[in-house]
Amino acid sequence: MSNLSFVLDLGPLEELIARSKESAMKGAKNGLDVIKDDWIVKSRNIAPLDTGNLIRQINGTVEGNGFQSHVVVTGNATSRGRKRFNYGYYIHEGLMAADGKKLKRPDAEEQFLSKVGEENQQDWMAKLEREIETELRRAGW
Repeated sequence: MSNLSFVLDLGPLEELIARSKESAMKGAKNGLDVIKDDWIVKSRNIAPLDTGNLIRQINGTVEGNGFQSHVVVTGNATSRGRKRFNYGYYIHEGLMAADGKKLKRPDAEEQFLSKVGEENQQDWMAKLEREIETELRRAGW
């Protein structure tokens, strides 16, 4: 009678699985940073230009933790006079157009943040997925 046995060492797989969440979160953070930077650059390219203050004030952050993170991009530019006036909000929310005013640059967009976000969603999702995939490969997948 012959005795045959097979031993499978799952230790390395267990270690890989344990590292996977951390690697995926690192990839997600990298991807969100790429998205944030791209959103800022593209928004600045189409934002109304007068003194340049609005363009300089377009900024972004990655907020949240782990898989609950998200990108926030803002364009709050204020002018100082008797009262602080957020003309970034005024322009972006269509209040300038409602007041019958037009942008000085023909290639500028009132909704300089929203338009970029809407037009790039699919591309950004692909970038995010690639960054996560890259980190998972680095971890050994």
